[in-house]
Amino acid sequence: MVFPPDPPASGASASGKENPSLEAGLAALKQGNYNDAIAHLEAVCQIELNQNAIYKAQMGLVVAYERSGNVVRAIALCKTLSKSSSRPVKEWADRTQADFVKRYPKQGTARQEGSREDNQISQSKDTGFVPFDPTAQVSSSRPKMPVSPPSSSLKDRNSSLSSPSSPSKQGSKENNDKILPQKFDSASSPGFVPLDSATKPSRAAEQQSVRRAAERQKSTDTEENAASRQSSDPGEKKAEKSLPYQPEWKQAGRAQKWQRLPVKTGFQFDLSQLWGVQAVTAIVLLISTFWAIDSILKFAVKTLRDLLIKLRIIYIGEDYYNDPMRLVPIASAIALIALIAASPWLMDGLLKAYHNLKPLPTTTLSERSPEAVRVLQRFTREQRLPSPTLFVLPNSAPLALTYGNLRRTARIAVTQGLLDRLADDEIATVYAEQLGHIVYWDFALMSLGVLVAQVPYTFYWRASQLGDLSPNSFLRLIAGTIGALSYGIYWLFRWPLLWLSRARIYYSDRISCEVTGNPNGLTRAILKMAIGIAKDIEQQGQTSNLLESFELLTTVGYRQAMSLGSLYAHTPLEPMLAWDCVNPHRRWLAINNSHPPMGERLQILARYANYWKLETELNLSYQSSVSRQNSKFFCQALPYLGVFLGLALGGIFWSIGGISNLMRFRPLDWMWGDRSILYGCLLIGISMGILLRIDSFFPDIKPLSVKNEALLPDLLANPAALPVDSEPIRLEGKLLGRPGVSNWLCQDLILQTGTGLVKLHFFSWFGPIGNILPRSPRPSDLVNRPISATGWFRRGVTPWIDLDSLRTQGGKSSQSAHPLWSTILAIAAALWGAYIIFKGGA
Repeated sequence: MVFPPDPPASGASASGKENPSLEAGLAALKQGNYNDAIAHLEAVCQIELNQNAIYKAQMGLVVAYERSGNVVRAIALCKTLSKSSSRPVKEWADRTQADFVKRYPKQGTARQEGSREDNQISQSKDTGFVPFDPTAQVSSSRPKMPVSPPSSSLKDRNSSLSSPSSPSKQGSKENNDKILPQKFDSASSPGFVPLDSATKPSRAAEQQSVRRAAERQKSTDTEENAASRQSSDPGEKKAEKSLPYQPEWKQAGRAQKWQRLPVKTGFQFDLSQLWGVQAVTAIVLLISTFWAIDSILKFAVKTLRDLLIKLRIIYIGEDYYNDPMRLVPIASAIALIALIAASPWLMDGLLKAYHNLKPLPTTTLSERSPEAVRVLQRFTREQRLPSPTLFVLPNSAPLALTYGNLRRTARIAVTQGLLDRLADDEIATVYAEQLGHIVYWDFALMSLGVLVAQVPYTFYWRASQLGDLSPNSFLRLIAGTIGALSYGIYWLFRWPLLWLSRARIYYSDRISCEVTGNPNGLTRAILKMAIGIAKDIEQQGQTSNLLESFELLTTVGYRQAMSLGSLYAHTPLEPMLAWDCVNPHRRWLAINNSHPPMGERLQILARYANYWKLETELNLSYQSSVSRQNSKFFCQALPYLGVFLGLALGGIFWSIGGISNLMRFRPLDWMWGDRSILYGCLLIGISMGILLRIDSFFPDIKPLSVKNEALLPDLLANPAALPVDSEPIRLEGKLLGRPGVSNWLCQDLILQTGTGLVKLHFFSWFGPIGNILPRSPRPSDLVNRPISATGWFRRGVTPWIDLDSLRTQGGKSSQSAHPLWSTILAIAAALWGAYIIFKGGA
């Protein structure tokens, strides 16, 4: 292989620009410094080895040439790009070239007459080299480099080259406010191969191209400038719309002097509501935990007692005072108190055993974030709080969690990924947010609930590991059954905590902003955490146990972060967050989520920034609102409204029975006060709700109705969408998720597309139980393979796809049965309700 020539020893590129950079070139282009942009981008085309970066530089050069009046060179480069082997680049070049020819007909004619020169220029299409224009005057001022956070080189393995709109020259300041975290790194993007420099032309050919381009430039310069002036406004807008999207941080500032936020700023700040939620959560959590401990102890004591009696080791009569079962409630209460008292140390042991928890000295933290140490010291001193114990988890996903039972036993644990990915001020805002949980005491209940949920989750995890290691299919079935039951119990234990988990976030975010005066820093921290979580899932190919089991304690939920964090390199985030901010039904649709809608949360932070007269990191001021779609939401909630429908139906039957009793009409008076009618009608009402929603929830998937080339950003951009707006789609990508027994319930299925991650829901013909039964192939058997997923896209707080089928390139397929399972469930509920009524009447 012939390697490209080294750059000049002085540090200047062949084009005369020191330290050429793709990011600097695109930044200069956005700022209108076209000469600097051309110098940077031409140098990048000469020295860059990554083909994707060369394509980006060439596309930027097309726009820079056209804006600087060099339309002929722009058309020539478009022609070069139109012969690219990359379909997105080719389509972009064809559209742009057609637009140029339409707007500059004389230059298009000149291009045809000068085809000989074009052929020479097009020889450089494989190398990415574009001759430098010696007539162009390079500005002496350096372009302002976009500020990037530390450790921002997140390689997007699945990014595809796209061309969303970029700001026009007139509105560049406004649209440049729309930023995305992290720089785009396409070094590992599929579909692009490293440059083989053996195909580069000789230096003589390059110099000849330079001379010919200069001659043609001189003869057409006046005509190009005239045409450019005539169509500058529409031309710039169209060209800028063709620019490839380049994510960057705005780095909005922080308050230097600030006052406490008013009560009604951002959201209605009312601590009595938070305490009320904590009280309800405490009652439900303590009752459910006591019931679980009591049930386990009763089962253990009864089994042991019966065994000892059968072995005739002991004899227990029917005397109440000799029966050990009477002591179980007392033992359960003592065990619950002991669990609450020992929860911090039990959580420490759990994190050390399975996730390698380590102490984090303040000296080490101060190396990463001196401000975080100052915030911890100042806040604990002002609030007269004991200093929390600091820990670090060696995990690449950026997470932060607080646990303990008292303020003096509080622990704050962060991951190494958070310390590596976030900047100094952003780390400080995260620690300030964790202090908010300690101030409001919500961490104690959350710690207890998460600790209790870890028991069944650990059973699920260990049983699944043993099942994967066993070669015996019967033992694997037993391990899978135990794991599935344990996971179901874990999921039930999450429910009492969801309300408090969502509510407490608003208050801790507010504390963080009031302590640091930096709502923009917290905004960046939240977004970077979402990006890092999505990247961690992509790199590991599955959701880690730490992400799932401790989701309720983390600052950002992994289900929300999955899709949002994976989109940052492909599209502006503001349109993706519109649903979270303006959809009137978002609060109801978030009832099963551990965290509030991300967009609403970031919008509140933007309001804090507005109150302190700060520029906002994201532009979340949406001009149009979404009207309530009550009929659609009613359809969405039909299975749940079926409960009230059943109760109303039971009440009607009771009324008929009561009237018959008064009239002494014996055939119907039995219905009066019969609870079996109420229970049976309740099930029948649920059945009716499910059946009424099936047609709209699962429309027929026909070849003509399926979107074959749908992109995830397009699917998420509609702020008025509801899950009931079933959109049949077919997406291709790589199936991620846990392999083997741990994923028999299909709880961790993720589709990695070229534009982001999306959650998949799979049901067998017999629902979750049917997923355990032997079948081939299971969805977990297709993990880490390229697949085609067909199903119904749902837009909620967490977007997902209800699968109809999964199909590999080799022809293997796994068929889902969401509509059939819903029908079976509805029929079973109706039959069961009818049976209850029949037995009660009999």
